Amino acid sequence: MNERIGMKEQVFEGEFDPTPDYVSLMNDLLFHMVFSMNEQALRSLLSSLLNMPEAEIQRIEILNPLQYNESIDTMVTVLDLKVHLNEQKFILVEMQVRRFESWTNRTLVYACREIDAQSRGEEFSYSKLQPVIQIAIMNYTLFPDHKRFCARYDLRDHEGYAFSDKLQFIVLDLKAIDQATENEKQNGLVDWAKAFTAKNWETFNQIENQGVMEAGKTMEVIMSKPNQRQQIWNRRKALLDWKSEMEDSMERGIVIGEARGEKKGRVFEAVDIYRNDMKLDDHTILNRIMEKFQLTEEKAKKYVWPEKENT
Repeated sequence: MNERIGMKEQVFEGEFDPTPDYVSLMNDLLFHMVFSMNEQALRSLLSSLLNMPEAEIQRIEILNPLQYNESIDTMVTVLDLKVHLNEQKFILVEMQVRRFESWTNRTLVYACREIDAQSRGEEFSYSKLQPVIQIAIMNYTLFPDHKRFCARYDLRDHEGYAFSDKLQFIVLDLKAIDQATENEKQNGLVDWAKAFTAKNWETFNQIENQGVMEAGKTMEVIMSKPNQRQQIWNRRKALLDWKSEMEDSMERGIVIGEARGEKKGRVFEAVDIYRNDMKLDDHTILNRIMEKFQLTEEKAKKYVWPEKENT
């Protein structure tokens, strides 16, 4: 018998709105709400991401439920979804729409914390260590020189021999749906990617996938309630404000460089803002300045990695 734990029905406050607004599932607050509240949708999503038959998912426990009727800090609250699956493995799922230069390091820290947390239990033994799987659903390409729709990483030697299955990473690139394999189309992963990137209800409702449809039902309920809808919009506004601030910082840097009358200064200003303010990775910065300043790759590298020119 399937068990449902940590997915209590939420009590919604406020009047009902029969024409709910649409907000993408890439909104991490909405993402957390939907998959915490609708077990069937979560089961379907995990089945696709883990390439695991739904029938094998017997027990789902949400380890970090939120009280959605309370005030939620729209900027700093961590909204990753933490799941204990079948009492056998820990799953950490995050919706990542902002690019962070040190994202891989941050992810390693988060996943290793879950490994360490197991070791602190009174009845822990090394033989009881359970796998920790960190899943990132990304609205950008993590490694531009290694673009994959769904990349799966684990611990192996250089010849591919497995060291351990206890630490795994899955990265779903929503910008690379066109690279999906036939299996990823068949197991519903492409349907979920389309659901995350849908721009309106019409597009979302065209996806014929039972799990996606379940998620859509819960989205409609959430967005029909003024209080919950306002929280979603606040979260969305926070992201838009952040992006606007980064763009303004970028423009200020270019203006400063132009005032100095030096293209070299403008390029270095841009690199500094991309790296320190916008937290872009070096390969993305390289592509940005090549396009913005009409530089060859060789010249652009001198701005992104100037230390290499002096070695």
